[in-house]
Amino acid sequence: MPTWVALLRAVNLGAHNKVSMPTLREVLAEDGFTDVKTYVNSGNVVLGSSMRSPAKVGQAVHDAILEHFGVDTPVMMRTGPQLATVLDWNPFPDAAAERPKLVAVLHLSAEPEAAAVETFLAADYAPIRVAHRGEEVVIDWVHQTGRPAVDRALTKLGVHATARNWRTLTALVEMTRDQ
Repeated sequence: MPTWVALLRAVNLGAHNKVSMPTLREVLAEDGFTDVKTYVNSGNVVLGSSMRSPAKVGQAVHDAILEHFGVDTPVMMRTGPQLATVLDWNPFPDAAAERPKLVAVLHLSAEPEAAAVETFLAADYAPIRVAHRGEEVVIDWVHQTGRPAVDRALTKLGVHATARNWRTLTALVEMTRDQ
């Protein structure tokens, strides 16, 4: 049975989009998912499913969240090996080792159009560094997260994204290896 990682976008941010992780584990188990685990309170779910399609698993997780919590949020699906590939790729290894909370991986809902990626990568965000590959963007924020110029540029990629810092990515990969 495949192990999946569901990355929920924009849940449990202040008073918005509240999704209880213990309740979500119960709901997903009742819906037929196996070995459901969550990591921190920001919408990271590791689970097993007999479904082989990431789109179908993502839709089932999305629908369960919408039905039980009234939250309509995009769900980005990855496998453990996909996330491990991002760890191995690591375009900013020194920064990830020194400042894992300031290196973020943006998991995209789809691969953006080449022209949008080219424009995004061509911009000068110094001292922030960005890299792109497939359905992931890695950002070395250097000093603090959420710089407006980068945030505006990311919206122009034309796809949904959800960010996880390097520490969280590493933990999720380890969780998938344990299943």
